[in-house]
Amino acid sequence: MQDTELTTFLDAIVQALHRAGLYNSNDQVAPVAVLWPDKERQWLPLLPALRARLPLLTLGDHDPAQRCGSAYWMRCMLARTLPDDCLPADSAPVLYLPGVSRQELRAVEECPRLLQPLADLQYRGVLWTQKNGRDWTVAAFLQSKEGGLEIPVGADAATKDALLRALPVLANTPLAKLRQAAPLRAPFLDALLHPDPARRLLLWLNDAAAYRQTLDAAGWQAFCNLCRRDYAFDPATTDPVTAARALSQPAGPWAEVWQRYTEAPAAYPNLAGLLRQARPPAQLALFEPPQPYWPQDNESAETALRRDLAALDNALPGVARARVLELEAHHGARREWVWSQQGLAPLAHALAALVTLTHATQQPLTGADAAAVARAYTATGWQSDAAVLAALHAVHSAEDLAAVTAAIRALYRPWLEQGARALQTLAAAQPGALQSPDLPAPTAGTCLLFVDALRFDVARRLADRLTAQGLTTALDWRFAALPPVTPTAKPAVSPVAQRLTGAGQKDFAPKIFDGGSVVNVAVLRSLLTDAGYQVLAANELGDPAGRAWTEAGAFDRYGHEHGWKLAHRIDEELLLIEERVRSLLARGWRSVRIVTDHGWLLLSGGLPKSELPIHASHVRKGRCALLKPGVVVDQCVVPWRWHAATLVATAAGIGCFEAGKEYEHGGISAQEIVTPVLDICR
Repeated sequence: MQDTELTTFLDAIVQALHRAGLYNSNDQVAPVAVLWPDKERQWLPLLPALRARLPLLTLGDHDPAQRCGSAYWMRCMLARTLPDDCLPADSAPVLYLPGVSRQELRAVEECPRLLQPLADLQYRGVLWTQKNGRDWTVAAFLQSKEGGLEIPVGADAATKDALLRALPVLANTPLAKLRQAAPLRAPFLDALLHPDPARRLLLWLNDAAAYRQTLDAAGWQAFCNLCRRDYAFDPATTDPVTAARALSQPAGPWAEVWQRYTEAPAAYPNLAGLLRQARPPAQLALFEPPQPYWPQDNESAETALRRDLAALDNALPGVARARVLELEAHHGARREWVWSQQGLAPLAHALAALVTLTHATQQPLTGADAAAVARAYTATGWQSDAAVLAALHAVHSAEDLAAVTAAIRALYRPWLEQGARALQTLAAAQPGALQSPDLPAPTAGTCLLFVDALRFDVARRLADRLTAQGLTTALDWRFAALPPVTPTAKPAVSPVAQRLTGAGQKDFAPKIFDGGSVVNVAVLRSLLTDAGYQVLAANELGDPAGRAWTEAGAFDRYGHEHGWKLAHRIDEELLLIEERVRSLLARGWRSVRIVTDHGWLLLSGGLPKSELPIHASHVRKGRCALLKPGVVVDQCVVPWRWHAATLVATAAGIGCFEAGKEYEHGGISAQEIVTPVLDICR
């Protein structure tokens, strides 16, 4: 027969039955019916699909809704005497006769009594049978060159059984696929019932009882055959724990099963527990390295890594670096294990960041002047800060945090301390070296987006994310106003900085030159409005023909409140900032310029304590204090941004005037004073 690539086995059966009812109207009368005998009842599974496509009557128990009934009921249907369900007049109805052979119909005198009302129909109708008069079996219809499909089928008993099991699925299989697979044999036919054997096996391993309930007898038999043939075990007699042991030696088909599991472990939530039971006894695996197949091997490795990282507490930097690289050689591969995907190897992931930190902190943060230090920091130095955040982001539990903190303090704290002291020495030797000119006024079509405490490494991450979204970004840097705290540094990056002074102030906030009002949020917004800027609330988009100021970000508030946990909050904040930028550009703003007031130090376990006499200052914060006139202190002293005659004491190194602080700013370090300026446009 002619068929297209989309013609299915069921299509072929329907076409064959239609052809059986064709006749030459010039010398024949229309057959009253097409009789379809099926002594072996092989075609029964296809009846629901065939009823939807043929005027099909079935001999059997009376069920008019399914067009099924006795021989007398069939005669009434053929006579169209049952008005509730009239057959079409333009085609010959098909009478399917399960359990009846052609020979039984032909022997009219010996025909069973229940069939006798149909016996004469073989003369007034046509029989759909093979050319030799035998009933069409499924195998015969597939193979026959005369009236069949000419698709070879294996003659073995296993194939014959599989053919009948697979018939419901075979019906919807394109003939092109069947011809390509010919000669059809049991493995191919069973695979039709289980088209993704690796997934089917994983479903059974995950919950054997539940999976068994999803299969009928034919499907279960096909699954058992598939497992015996391809996976060398019988689900009917083998428990899942025993079968799961084969996953530890994946070869051949089992390799695909393991690979499929690693691709989507969440789809098989019970399999980890099964593998835990399946692991060979400890004495058998005593001298074997950890294996990726057993969850307890990963747990043991995490425990060992936790112990080894914790042992780095107070280690010299060189010793710590060598040890981290040794641990990476032993544990790095576990990041590719399936348990890592399920969040069960946090320290292995933290270790990757610690390796980055190991390499990044080998280069001290130095330069001939403050600008050279800033350039070194914006080129590569920021990578150390980013690595610390990544390591902290990987862990959640207190014991994992303690282990990672020990490594961070061994690797990062000395580098951080050295960089801060180097910059402080340059600041003392080069007065004014840490000052940047005011930012130029933005042109029309530019929206200034102030992000509180956007440290340079976080700004790099933001720039990369925006660039990946097709936006054009340009990242530059400037020194923050001193000291780098919000009351001082935020007004300094605003377009109204020239209207402010600090003369006579005993706090870190400047005041307006001519009005004397101390600058707070409301005063700053009023000044911006007077200067012609639109001050946009969080969800306002403004008029892109002008200039605007808006604010976003909560890095500083979260850092002060939660310390090291800021590492877990950064991506969420960046997502909000990204959305704000995209919304503004979509509104029609030509560009968005992101500015900030200061960066910050973050050291899990706490920054060291620095001493400052209480009487020495008007006001002080974590890393800075506004000194009283004439006071001399043993700290790094710099002029205040808003009044050069007013001096500010900043804590030496990475010290803090308050004990127990993990997050702080206000001092002199690249992390605090080298701030980003990020321009974004389409």
